[in-house]
Amino acid sequence: MEFNQEIITKLAENIYNSNSAEVNKKFKELGEHIKNVSNNIDKVSQDFDKIIKKSRQEFDEDLKKSRQEFDEELRKSQKVFNKRMTELSKQIGGIGNSNGDYAEEFFYKSLEKTMKIGNMKFKYIDNNCKRTDKSKNISGEYDVILTNSDSIVVVEIKYKLTKDYVNDFYHKKLKRFKELFPLYKKFILYGAVASFSDHKNARKLSKEYGLFVLGRAGEKIEIINDNVKEYK
Repeated sequence: MEFNQEIITKLAENIYNSNSAEVNKKFKELGEHIKNVSNNIDKVSQDFDKIIKKSRQEFDEDLKKSRQEFDEELRKSQKVFNKRMTELSKQIGGIGNSNGDYAEEFFYKSLEKTMKIGNMKFKYIDNNCKRTDKSKNISGEYDVILTNSDSIVVVEIKYKLTKDYVNDFYHKKLKRFKELFPLYKKFILYGAVASFSDHKNARKLSKEYGLFVLGRAGEKIEIINDNVKEYK
């Protein structure tokens, strides 16, 4: 059997032409469907971005609000803490001041009663003496001053004696005493420290400086050192 090429070609064209309209329709429908799917995907993507953006904004706002609330609570807590620390500091300072006042009263009353330190006797006693010399720009405060006809003892009183107190008294207070009180310029000057307790051998340092060292034994003054030197 022989095939006629022309006939076969024509037959194929007829088949194609008879179905081309339907095929085009199907392709068109498929294209429209793909376009709709693409548009839906874009819409879903845009909606998703909006949701993410909104969530981030809400999260940032919540975080900002939480931070503000935390900062406010922190400020309140800090304010309460500072107030309590201030009150505590005042209480502690008050205790320190009370101890110091008690020590000053004890030594002043005891010296006033005996009017002597060791074998040295005195005629006058003064306490809490303050003086300022504006012309020389110097000032001083002395807890107790004992005097007789030719000698004077200046007493520094502390509840707990430290080396810093001793050095300040010896190198500064005693040094400017006669400048502030020229009336005693020709008197023999001695220094004394009095305390209820000793910190890190402050009393030993006082002995080395040649100061009277006074302590407390019950309700009486204890003379810890009376091997003294004139302060010059």
